[in-house]
Amino acid sequence: MLTISDVKTRFRRLKEVEYPELAGLTRAQIYDGKMGPGGLYLAARMARTLSLKRGTTIMDLGCGRGATSVFLARQFGVNVLAVDWWISANELYSRTQQAGLNIVPMHLDITQALPFAESCFDAIFCMDAIHYFGANPGFLPHLLRHLKPGGRLCIGSPCFNEEFDAAKLHNLPHEYDDGTTLWSEEFSKYHSPHWWADLFRQTGLVTVLSVEELPDGVVMWEDEVLWNLERAEKSDEVALIDARQIAYGYNHRPYLTHFVLTVEARSASARQ
Repeated sequence: MLTISDVKTRFRRLKEVEYPELAGLTRAQIYDGKMGPGGLYLAARMARTLSLKRGTTIMDLGCGRGATSVFLARQFGVNVLAVDWWISANELYSRTQQAGLNIVPMHLDITQALPFAESCFDAIFCMDAIHYFGANPGFLPHLLRHLKPGGRLCIGSPCFNEEFDAAKLHNLPHEYDDGTTLWSEEFSKYHSPHWWADLFRQTGLVTVLSVEELPDGVVMWEDEVLWNLERAEKSDEVALIDARQIAYGYNHRPYLTHFVLTVEARSASARQ
């Protein structure tokens, strides 16, 4: 049975040298704001695909407590509209107002009518959030109308490596005999990278530029468990549940990983 000692010995940390965008940040800053697995490591991977230019306007969709908004504004000099439904605008404002950063917080249900002009954003950035609200064909045109032609949208998220019937979650074996439940209902919202790519293609509004399971997508899960143990973010028992979910994938499919998908909005004449 997997133990805390096993986790500390076998689980891998992400290699900071591969993330020069995060140079000078501590691990506490990289995982600030209780982001999902990957923290700002995932944000850095995503930002590389957007070709961000200083002064452009970005929507940070599902920004949580604003750590990604601060990262984008500070690292790339962009103007950020930080949008979240679960975190109030006041809390976002208190966390994101730092000298020299142009960040506007907004408390908004992105699935409802939006108070933005069409084609007003140069890019849309959505990390660890799209599976909560975006997994239907009707949502994407609703969102994409606010992206400029030639503008890019990038989503990065935990996922399973391959598509499967979510109902099978309940039939997956419990590898351990201590009553640990390996799977949660949230996993039923996960889809494979290529499932998301196909969903975007079906809109006829974008060109898929890149989609990939990240080479260190599994390590992002492992690293977050190690970070939680380092700072006692979760009890050992809860950390072990997370670790066992990850370890299940070493010898089984599907396994937990991360993906990044980037699309570019087509011009009106190029749309279907």
